[in-house]
Amino acid sequence: MQEQFSTDWFHHNIPHWEQWLASLRGKSGLRALEIGSFEGRSTLWLCENILTATDSSIDCLDFFQVDPVYGDYHARFRANTAAWRERIREFPGSSFDSLRRVEGPYDIAYIDGWHSAFGALADGVMAWPLLKVGGVMIFDDYLWVPPKLGPPPRPGWLARKWLRWSGRQWRTEGLKKQIESVKTETPKLGVDGLLATLDGYYELLGISNQLAVRKTRDFSPGQVGHDT
Repeated sequence: MQEQFSTDWFHHNIPHWEQWLASLRGKSGLRALEIGSFEGRSTLWLCENILTATDSSIDCLDFFQVDPVYGDYHARFRANTAAWRERIREFPGSSFDSLRRVEGPYDIAYIDGWHSAFGALADGVMAWPLLKVGGVMIFDDYLWVPPKLGPPPRPGWLARKWLRWSGRQWRTEGLKKQIESVKTETPKLGVDGLLATLDGYYELLGISNQLAVRKTRDFSPGQVGHDT
């Protein structure tokens, strides 16, 4: 069946995913958790490139309902991922409800749900204990800003030169300033807050428009509910 996509918000991430997930590619028994599947572009890529062992699987959490703008994207998701149907489990509804129904551990967790600080924080907090030590968590749209703000303004030549000299990009710095003006409406504040509480428990793999970490250690039994 021919693939059915209305948008492409994913393919520019592939070079980063190939790097971040290289150590997992093709391993037996891999399990992935995806919060926000939409039409299945990321689901399909994972099945074709990482979850290639016959005993690998992915749990997809999404509202999976008819959207007033994008229509019946659930039908398109199913059509696009039909070849991998036996490896995919669907959990329709809110991530808050579905994350209480899934069971870890997972090797990969992709967070692409509610694009607010609270939403990214809540999904990350609930998904982190389900991630294996050595597993990779990717947050989508770490540097996303609401479309109402438009693109960041281009600074003058001298400012751009100074940013380049200091190893920074003017577009990234501009996005950060925009995000600061609406910080509760974007994922970055929530992701930063989560990672601040996990200092010493993860390795930063990279930051693009997305952010990826590898879990390096778990909480000890004495830390879970017994600290005084």
